[in-house]
Amino acid sequence: MGKVVEVNLRDTVISTFGGQTVIIPNKDVFQNPIENYSYLKKRRFDLQVGVSYGEDLEKVRQVTLDAVKDIDGISKTFETAFFYESFGDSSINFSIRMWIDTAEQLEFKKVGSEAIISIKKAFDANGIMIPFPIRTLDFGIKGGEKLSEMGLTINNTQK
Repeated sequence: MGKVVEVNLRDTVISTFGGQTVIIPNKDVFQNPIENYSYLKKRRFDLQVGVSYGEDLEKVRQVTLDAVKDIDGISKTFETAFFYESFGDSSINFSIRMWIDTAEQLEFKKVGSEAIISIKKAFDANGIMIPFPIRTLDFGIKGGEKLSEMGLTINNTQK
């Protein structure tokens, strides 16, 4: 992935976003699909987020949309879309799709980063929790036994 720097008779030269130069034979360019992000002069940033099962989902939608609406670079002509997508192990998951008015990689990354910061701040201000995975360890054969009731020996001391 990068910017086309030069197209020659035999090859195409690309400067990657990591600062490397890649030379691709034109045969490969013509025989393989290419994703051209600059053709439309805009890109879509999709962000996946999960919220706690205890949240008011309409409130989450509104707080999220309000959090990103004034970020510089987000398109004013293409509507930002919000979709709940799945019930996860620890969260109800949604995606928010924002159009960015440029195809430039640096601006794309910047807008995405600002969206994450804005959503997190808005969630904190509104008491909306982004959960983390929780694991329950069950040490009993029958299940549900307390660790203190299992009669374990630690350093020759009965616990």
